Amino acid sequence: MPPSLWTVWVLVAAISLSKEGALDQAHSLSCDPTGVCDGRARSLNAIPPGLTAAVKSLDLSNNRITYVGNNDPQRCVGLKALRLGSNGVHTIEEDSFFPLRSLEHLDLSYNRLSNLSASGFRPLSALKFLNVLGNLYKTLGETSLFSHLPILRILKVGNSTPFSEIQEKDFSGLTFLEELEIDASNLQRYEPKSLKSIQNITHLILHMRQPVSLLEILGDLLSSVRHLELRDTDLNTFSISEIVVDETNTWINKLTFRNVKITDESFSELVKLLNYISGMLEVEFDGCTLNGLGKFRTPVLGTVKYLGNVETLTVRKLTIPNFFLFYDLSSIYSLTGKVKRIIIENSKVFLVPCLLSQHLKSLEYLDLSENLMSEEYLENSACEHAWPFLQTLILRQNHLKSLEKTGEVLLTLKNLTHLDISKNNFDSMPENCQWPEKMKYLNLSSTRIHSLTYCIPLTLEILDISNNNLNSFSLILPQLKELYISRNKLKTLPDASSLPTLLVMRISRNTISTFSKEQLASFQKLKTLEAGGNSFICSCDFLSFTQGQRALAQVLIDWPENYLCDSPSHVRGRRVQDVRLSLAECHRAAVVSAACCALFLLLLVTGVLCHHFHGVWYMKMMWAWLQAKRKPKKAPRGDLCYDAFVSYSEQDSYWVENLMVQELEHFNPPFKLCLHKRDFIPGKWIIDNIIDCIEKSRKTIFVLSENFVKSEWCKYELDFSHFRLFDESDDTAILILLEPIERKAIPQRFCKLRKIMNTKTYLEWPADEMQREGFWLNLRAAIKS
Repeated sequence: MPPSLWTVWVLVAAISLSKEGALDQAHSLSCDPTGVCDGRARSLNAIPPGLTAAVKSLDLSNNRITYVGNNDPQRCVGLKALRLGSNGVHTIEEDSFFPLRSLEHLDLSYNRLSNLSASGFRPLSALKFLNVLGNLYKTLGETSLFSHLPILRILKVGNSTPFSEIQEKDFSGLTFLEELEIDASNLQRYEPKSLKSIQNITHLILHMRQPVSLLEILGDLLSSVRHLELRDTDLNTFSISEIVVDETNTWINKLTFRNVKITDESFSELVKLLNYISGMLEVEFDGCTLNGLGKFRTPVLGTVKYLGNVETLTVRKLTIPNFFLFYDLSSIYSLTGKVKRIIIENSKVFLVPCLLSQHLKSLEYLDLSENLMSEEYLENSACEHAWPFLQTLILRQNHLKSLEKTGEVLLTLKNLTHLDISKNNFDSMPENCQWPEKMKYLNLSSTRIHSLTYCIPLTLEILDISNNNLNSFSLILPQLKELYISRNKLKTLPDASSLPTLLVMRISRNTISTFSKEQLASFQKLKTLEAGGNSFICSCDFLSFTQGQRALAQVLIDWPENYLCDSPSHVRGRRVQDVRLSLAECHRAAVVSAACCALFLLLLVTGVLCHHFHGVWYMKMMWAWLQAKRKPKKAPRGDLCYDAFVSYSEQDSYWVENLMVQELEHFNPPFKLCLHKRDFIPGKWIIDNIIDCIEKSRKTIFVLSENFVKSEWCKYELDFSHFRLFDESDDTAILILLEPIERKAIPQRFCKLRKIMNTKTYLEWPADEMQREGFWLNLRAAIKS
């Protein structure tokens, strides 16, 4: 192949592969109808092509994109949010964001950008959120990056290592920010008044390893920041000198220290900050480490001007390495008199000294969650005159074990109204308890209790007993307005008469199978019910009630998503709102009644048909056949007792008894006949007598006449013979036609008899007396044969 053709082929192949790769990348996005596209962690190497103005939000975080060109987001003129965090982007062309004039949210965090260009952000006049944290730049550029972003509200800048300088021009042009986060972990130089240009910052988060220039920064911020948060800072050697600030314009009302290291000495220095902050209301320590023994410098603390203004103190996850050598905090008792809210969570607190509790004269809210409090130490903490105005006490997830003891200990808190002792291991509940008389709220969720008693105070307005092992709720609580009893084992709703003032009930994730319109109506004041996540039996009544009440959705706050059928099995897992049952399932009683009526009619018709078509006779014949089947076809020779069994009608008895018996039994040698009048065994079932006599006779003589056909007894005898004896190859039957019988007089059911009469010879009683001698002669010969 010539070199020129080879070159063309390679170019064509490369272009083809490039197009295929672009299509694959475009297909790797998942977009919903509102234009929100998710392309996170798809191993993308570039912004997918083919994006249109319909895309409103594009998330390409955690990919391998390193370059953003001018043509990448060219058609995304409607884009409002672009997230390119954690990719490795090192280059963004200057005009890349030019089409994105509607962009409000831009995340470029944790990439490899070493330079930030003001011209790159200039087209983004609608931008409200910008995050450029964690890149490789050392400064925020030569000119102000943000002066052309007039409505920017959230800004995150800086990084942990290269960023080392904050310049005066960096934030010029910004006048108001809701949140400003600066990672200045490696800050070496701060130009005075660099942050002073921002006139109003609601929340400032400042990352600093060492407090370099911290005082200068504070001097610039005290008149503009509402909430100042210091993160990841080592303040072990921190000390305060004079801060130049206009006292009358200090705005800070909350100060947060997150993951900060302090000592006894530096804590005393931090307290000095309150000399410059007249409006400080809240101080928070989260994840901090106190390398000390609690031996704070009391004289220094006593000179703090505005310490008494602090109303809220929050301490979370405080670590004290020398915890068991710690002092009793008596040095700060006098400083706590005006604190109204204290939150100390997950800090291994097992005791609040009685003296400290007594000094907290203004305390209204105390949260000691996730600590080590037990009833014994709580008794010391809630001593006489402790926390005199305390209204809310939270002891969630401590080491409490006795409800009775806990209630007794807290009797000293005369103004306590709210008590949260959830996530303690009470297991059982005593019959009676004592509680502060003003108790309105009690949280006993996740305490493993399995039954309720009147240990629960009757004054409650709110009771939370969620996530326990309760099977029923039968307490009478006349003042209760809110009941939270989810995640238990209740099978029915509580009795409404026990809760006359109930407004809110959350009873989801129990084992309730149904509830009715009448049950809900009995809660006359109920405004909110959450009952989803139960095992509902979707009966017709339940479906009719829930689907037919449109106003029900105003009460059931989790309707219809959390209401699923558990049975019948064919609708299990479907929403109650969507289930439709068949007519047979919904009107079972009517269906059963109809079936019974149909069955009755069927039986009635069957009875009529049986009567018309002699069904009873066929059943009797079947029974006779079954009886005959249990006996041998012929008795042994020695068991034969009679020469012949005579079957005749009672109306023909004269002929049989006076003529045939005389001729046969008085003949020499005589014949022994079996007659039912004479030889049937009294008390024995008639069928058994017939069968036995036929079996014990050599022959069976049927005296046929109109009377015979109508006789019920003869029918039985003929029925059995029909099965047992009337075989064309069998000569045990002798037929005597006493009088002429029309063929139609013989019932159709005696088909075998009718056939035999057509195929076999029978004896006919002669009307002429001269011929009767020959008749008897033939009859004797037939019996002997």
